[in-house]
Amino acid sequence: MHLPRTQPIPRKLAGLVAGAGLLLVMLLSAAPAQAADSAARRTGSVAQQVDGHVNAGVPANSPVISPAAERIRYVDGDTYDCPSGRLCARVWDPNAGRYKVFDLWACHTYSLSYWGGGGGFYNNQTTGTVARFYNQSGGVVHSSTAYSVAPTGWNWDPIWKIKNC
Repeated sequence: MHLPRTQPIPRKLAGLVAGAGLLLVMLLSAAPAQAADSAARRTGSVAQQVDGHVNAGVPANSPVISPAAERIRYVDGDTYDCPSGRLCARVWDPNAGRYKVFDLWACHTYSLSYWGGGGGFYNNQTTGTVARFYNQSGGVVHSSTAYSVAPTGWNWDPIWKIKNC
């Protein structure tokens, strides 16, 4: 039995077909997430307000910090303690419905993830120690010389890193 011989596909055509297939896969995988996000915004699905914070019904992530804080705890409202020698940063955790406080002791530049909205800090480090708060491009947004607390209306949105010493 003799099978007919087929012509080889030119390389350029094969590359175009592969590229188009990859593009199609990328578009199809992004569509469900965009549709869900758009629907949630359009309908305002399950919007709740808890302690002045809006939960738009979209799954949220808890704020985290890297490297790890010496201690992490939850508090209600604006009142919380900060041990001597620490910079304590307070941020709203939408998953817990409470404020999450990170006690920073070791001298590091800490990267913040999922921090946003209101909160504050309490700089209870050795008198004269300067903590710096940086934006996305590495510029200093705020400096705090110990002993001090966050100014009224503190907002974590522009802060991406904290250097506590």
